[in-house]
Amino acid sequence: MLVRKSTLSFIIVGAAVFVVGSSFLVWRPEYTENIVPSKWIDWTGVKADGSDRPLPISSPLSDHQAPPQDGPIRPDDDIGVKPLPISIENNQLIPIEISSEDLVHRLRTFLSAPVLTYAESAKASEKTCPREVSDRQVNPDQLHDQIGMWTSIENDELVRRRVAIVKYLEALEKNGRALLGSSATGKGRGIVMTGGNRDTTSRLLVTLRILRKEHKSTLPVEIFTFPDEISDRTVLDEFKELGAKVKELQGKSKLNIWKNFQIKADAIILSSFDEVLYLDSDNIPLRDPSYLFDSELYKGEGRPKVVFWPDLNKDHPDNPIWRLMGKTCNNTEFEVESGQILISKSGNHGFNMAALHVAAHMQEDHEFYFSLSGGDKDTFRYGFWALQVPYAVSPRWLSSLGFHSEYDNRFCGIAMLQYEIIDRLGSHPLPLFVHANLLKHRNYVPGSGAFQTIKRAAFDGANLPSLDAARMWVYQSGGMCVDVEVQEQAKPGVTADGVQRVVEERWDQVYEGAFAGFADMYRRHGGRGGGW
Repeated sequence: MLVRKSTLSFIIVGAAVFVVGSSFLVWRPEYTENIVPSKWIDWTGVKADGSDRPLPISSPLSDHQAPPQDGPIRPDDDIGVKPLPISIENNQLIPIEISSEDLVHRLRTFLSAPVLTYAESAKASEKTCPREVSDRQVNPDQLHDQIGMWTSIENDELVRRRVAIVKYLEALEKNGRALLGSSATGKGRGIVMTGGNRDTTSRLLVTLRILRKEHKSTLPVEIFTFPDEISDRTVLDEFKELGAKVKELQGKSKLNIWKNFQIKADAIILSSFDEVLYLDSDNIPLRDPSYLFDSELYKGEGRPKVVFWPDLNKDHPDNPIWRLMGKTCNNTEFEVESGQILISKSGNHGFNMAALHVAAHMQEDHEFYFSLSGGDKDTFRYGFWALQVPYAVSPRWLSSLGFHSEYDNRFCGIAMLQYEIIDRLGSHPLPLFVHANLLKHRNYVPGSGAFQTIKRAAFDGANLPSLDAARMWVYQSGGMCVDVEVQEQAKPGVTADGVQRVVEERWDQVYEGAFAGFADMYRRHGGRGGGW
């Protein structure tokens, strides 16, 4: 089991616990579908009668009330089950030694959120996360590997994890680190990347060559590595020629774990930029991404200045993240992936930076949190959840980009195809990122190349109810592949007669052949399979 013991002790008493608001703070843009050319009709994401239009959900920050500073904490009758009452340090909330009163308020709200037992949480989630949906949309490998740990975590362990987040932030401030983003924590806009071993360095160079030589992007780039990880003078010279500055994360060292994901949040925090587009080394933009910083979803009036892109799966009701956050499972939102993140550290009045610090703590405590998140990716979202900070999510679910096997003609997706966050009049949003996360797991690709076919849900608005019937999953076939399916019935009693649920399109033909030259461009700049 990955749960670690702590020297902190907590007294279980009879007081009930304050409930945080009814939903996490997510900016969900109203999805609109415009008239599209007939040849693109399969790219529409809404039925003609509009019946699949999603309902935007968000919660204003004012919905999250402050818990009492001392004394008993009152329960919320709406939760349906009584949370296990807790008390910290002689029946009082722990003192929080942080200068920002607003941040202290948010942390107190987090500390005093309900802590349900596994059985109570499962019961409370029966309607909001139906098992027939959740069991299909969870990462099956993660569920298989972690279910024992997930269901055996005791409540006092979750309380200790909450307190550890507070103590981490306190220690940062005591050491002179700014917890809130401002002009002192970064200026301007730029791209942040991480990597350093031979394979990631090779992929970094491919992405940078394409950004500079094909897309003519002038955004400054900072690459963060472990100390002394890149020493090849030829590589360093090319990074410099491509306008990328290499920075070492002092005090960090590579670990003997599956992948060293744990420096992403620190890289964003310690970059010299305020506004950051984070990119994984295997993520290829399809054009200059600079315009994202001026998009309405990111910087429009009242927007949180942080955008995530959806992942393949959804959080399972057995995942203890719900209990840790004091929430009931809600399956309206996909997990997010961290292959690309758009964020201003000073956004949300500086609290975007504080949420990044929480994510950095979770990435440091990877033995626990990566078992909940399946890697670093959702630690970013968890950081925003913990501090009740709103964020935006790209309105389109991802597609899978890959090829059909020469042996059995089965589709093998090797890249996550993510879309831009700007609605273009008259068409489905354009693809923007080819996150080739599984290509590195394949030394063999067909002679016609890895980028042949797009496969996706026909109705792909990321919060459409019809996506309850969708599933993306990884399987093995000469390497790792992703496939896509949508069941015939999205909900009981709703038939799919005459409705196309999965769309396959030729990559070189969609959008009037706009991406026909991508595979050649990728190879020309050094792109290849393998290199895990």
